[in-house]
Amino acid sequence: MEVRPEARKGKSSISRWGRCVLGAACAATLLAAGATQAEEAGDTPAPVEAPAAAAVPSRGSVFFDPLGFLLFGPTAGAEVGFGQYSVLAFGRWFDGGLLARSMFTSSTTSEPAFSYGAGLKGRYYFRSGLLGPHFGLAFEVLKTRGEDHVEKIATNNVVLVPEIEGGYRLGFGRFYLGATGSLGYALQVKKSVDNIDGGDQAQYYEAKDYSTFYGSASLDVGLLF
Repeated sequence: MEVRPEARKGKSSISRWGRCVLGAACAATLLAAGATQAEEAGDTPAPVEAPAAAAVPSRGSVFFDPLGFLLFGPTAGAEVGFGQYSVLAFGRWFDGGLLARSMFTSSTTSEPAFSYGAGLKGRYYFRSGLLGPHFGLAFEVLKTRGEDHVEKIATNNVVLVPEIEGGYRLGFGRFYLGATGSLGYALQVKKSVDNIDGGDQAQYYEAKDYSTFYGSASLDVGLLF
């Protein structure tokens, strides 16, 4: 009869130890599970944002210079780009310019006839996309003609124009506005006088030499492609 209380006491003690062990095991399991989840979360790479699409570089342009109506004739042309370099080809309606008409007349009775020019330019842009500040060289060939219907003669001139230029091109999407100033030398390489309207006095006249330094400007309105 005296042994039973001790037996109940031992059984109760074992039960308490079992609950402690079970609780500890559960806690350890939960901690291990939490650590595993944290590790998995740490191993998961952060989502990588897709790079933004790069802007398509401009490969060339076409342009028109309306300021030429006031100066040395309206000009139109096209440009091909090679990175920050470009090559431009252009044509000019020379006698369409007010200043050109006043310069290339040999007398008060002489009137400008159809005159034109064509040339090439090489440019370097200090920024990409054929925009921003630029510097370059140009070469143009001009063919001018003036007709005097009183004296019944016509004067013809061929002029070579090497020049340096610099300017700035401002973009508006695919459109742009470009201002350029240039300095060059107009070298007359050929001149002649012809009879017109049945005249026969051309041999007594000589075409004026127009060789001179000059400066000019252009205001291009263009489209990039």
